Amino acid sequence: MNLTRIYGSLALAAIIAQSACSGGGAPTAATGATAPLSSASAYTGPAPATSDVQAFAVSFWNNVRVQNRCGQCHNATSPAQMPNFARSDDVNLAYAQANTVVNLQQPSTSRIVVKVSGGHNCWLSDPNACGQILTTWISNWAGASGGGTGTQVQLQEPPIQSVGQSRNFPASPTAFGTYVYTPILSVYCYKCHSPNASTPQSPYFASPDINEAYQAAIPKMDLNTPLNSRFYERLLTENHNCWSKCSDDAAAMLTAIQAFANTVPLTNVDSSLVMSKALGLTQGTVASGASRFDTNVIAKYEFQTGTGLTAFDTSGVDPAADLTISGSVAWAGGWGITVGAGGKAQASTSSSRKVQNLIAATGEYTIEAWVAPALVAADKSYMVSYSGGDTVRNFTLGQTNQQYDFLMRSSNSDLNGMAQLQTPMAAMLLQASLQHVVLTYDPINGRQIYVNGANSGVMDPQKGGNIGNWDSTFAVVLGNEVSGDRSWQGLIKFVAIHDRALTASQITQNFNAGVGQRFYLLFNVEAVTGVSKGYVMMTVSQYDNASYLFTKPTFISLDPTVTPDNVVVKGIRIGINGAIPPVGQAYIPLDTTVTAAKYTSQGEVLSTIGTVIAIQSGPLVDQFFLSFDQLGAATHVTTEPTPVSALPIDLAPVAAIGVRTFAQINSSLSALTGVPTTQSAVFTTYQTVQQQLPAVSTLESFSSANQVGIAQLAIQYCNVAVNTPALAAQLLPGVTLNASTYPGGANQVSSALAARVLGSGLSTQPAASTVINELNTLIGTLCTTSPCNTTARTLAVTSAACAAALGSSDMLIN
Repeated sequence: MNLTRIYGSLALAAIIAQSACSGGGAPTAATGATAPLSSASAYTGPAPATSDVQAFAVSFWNNVRVQNRCGQCHNATSPAQMPNFARSDDVNLAYAQANTVVNLQQPSTSRIVVKVSGGHNCWLSDPNACGQILTTWISNWAGASGGGTGTQVQLQEPPIQSVGQSRNFPASPTAFGTYVYTPILSVYCYKCHSPNASTPQSPYFASPDINEAYQAAIPKMDLNTPLNSRFYERLLTENHNCWSKCSDDAAAMLTAIQAFANTVPLTNVDSSLVMSKALGLTQGTVASGASRFDTNVIAKYEFQTGTGLTAFDTSGVDPAADLTISGSVAWAGGWGITVGAGGKAQASTSSSRKVQNLIAATGEYTIEAWVAPALVAADKSYMVSYSGGDTVRNFTLGQTNQQYDFLMRSSNSDLNGMAQLQTPMAAMLLQASLQHVVLTYDPINGRQIYVNGANSGVMDPQKGGNIGNWDSTFAVVLGNEVSGDRSWQGLIKFVAIHDRALTASQITQNFNAGVGQRFYLLFNVEAVTGVSKGYVMMTVSQYDNASYLFTKPTFISLDPTVTPDNVVVKGIRIGINGAIPPVGQAYIPLDTTVTAAKYTSQGEVLSTIGTVIAIQSGPLVDQFFLSFDQLGAATHVTTEPTPVSALPIDLAPVAAIGVRTFAQINSSLSALTGVPTTQSAVFTTYQTVQQQLPAVSTLESFSSANQVGIAQLAIQYCNVAVNTPALAAQLLPGVTLNASTYPGGANQVSSALAARVLGSGLSTQPAASTVINELNTLIGTLCTTSPCNTTARTLAVTSAACAAALGSSDMLIN
């Protein structure tokens, strides 16, 4: 990550403010997400004066000057509202005005992004989605003018706040209902911020369900400093939907929040602690998406809306291929969606058509996703697909157990994109954890699959084809097939479609950029250590709906003239809302010293591990701090409470032995027979019976259905081995399989199979003679039922004996 220091806070307040198009007090009405897009008028004014003006015109200006966006107000005609960066008469004058409301170094902090994200005339139903799209356009402008290297992270000095008394939101909404909900929100806000409104606008803090309203209202209230409450600020400074006089309404709201806050007891912090200053999550520097390579993105899903049934395409490339959520899909904290059985998020065929049109023009593309599979035993389940059903597609990112699949229609495949490209089975690259998966295609290299920044190494036998046979009537869908019969389960945090094949370095760049709502929190420790502008920096994100993830504590100074040396750091604890939680404190054992020799311009990493802390009031309200056993010369001796030993409880007896699970059984049969797991016949059988094989190793869970699946797989492995002369010679040394093998050679076959499957030096397995006798009896019975007087019959009976031996408990017991 390229971290560039910035000295002093970004003075957004000093940038010229934008006022509402219709003047003070006008309601902020969101245009429906499906509203038709107006076209910008043909430009006939002066040519761009510089290459940067040209980059501005292509990436930003042409997108914002249309009439259903900024062009309806910030123009040169009527109402000619300043700054008129969306004027269509002179691109150079528009460029000059745009530079007053954008920040090319940090596009997400641009005044126009902050304003629109706060609700100022967004053209979609979600202001955050409009803010993301504006950020993309500004980033594209910055990238085009700066070589397309992506957005750089600039560490910003946070406000200095002492850790003090704090109030945490109570679990019950009773006091909220008494002071805020009943007298104000349910009376004046229900026409918009309720799921029952004629035009519902999230968040639903005026919902008839007070529990839903409470959860939606928590981020809008600050119990510690009610003046900072968003409810109050919207009325006072933005004149948002006042019901009488805005100043009076704001005062009433402030009084209500203060009354609610007064019912909540204060939590006092221990003044003897060696502490950092305090920070809220959003007071950190945004880390997610930094330095991403997004130059050729044509569809992008960041899942920042967090509510409703629409996941917005924030690529900024029209038409937006927004996804409609259906079935078992829930929004996940920290930006993402959790897909359950049968759920999916699907775009319309008309909006998806841009994917086919733009990729057809380049002949290459990339599918990029951050996913966390919920199951490692899943057959033919699809994460990202552009298809028309289970038998026809343009491309698909899928899962088969612990393999990623890449299906693609081309001149070298069938209409369903077969044969698929898969990551190696033995590598088990797919894990039930958050992973960065990238599929790329170009005619020279064909299909390639990258996992967590590394090429999986599989070669595409179909390279050299073309994608001229793609179907533009298909639809983009996540978490399933459009027909609903390829359900995938897990977490999707990000998806992007590029109309170019990313290079290996660009993929690594995007992997290193990370995903989700992540922040660099700079905990000020200057007063304790004496280091000018000294901080302990942590990367913090909302891990899920219940917790925060803290990683990579780093000591850093934002003073470029300072190199910290001999700063002792011991026993870090993470505090939240004035108290230190007893769990999740993974940095208590930390004992290190920051030295000039190890310190770099990026700071000195104190630990590479992460830890999880429970959410209390919510990511917009919770306030964090750090305490230390020792920091510099300051110390605080913390005596950990003596753990209370729980009385032992006798559990039900369990078997001392276990069984092999599905992957272990498959590998064991391959090792015993010499048949590769990738051999087509055994691979097909394994795919068929895999979910029937044991998924856990406990003997108590083993069932007859498991044994049937094992038998089927063993039969297929043995059939291939016995019918392949080279493998048969290894499996049955000295045995010639022909019409005269039996009955005389039965003992030789049985002895070879027993030697193959039985271990040595084990006291709990059957004697070899017992196994040999059982196999001899089986061969004799089979040859009596149908004479073994042909080679075909001999091979079949030998395969059966092999399956009986290799599929027995001798192989299964682990």
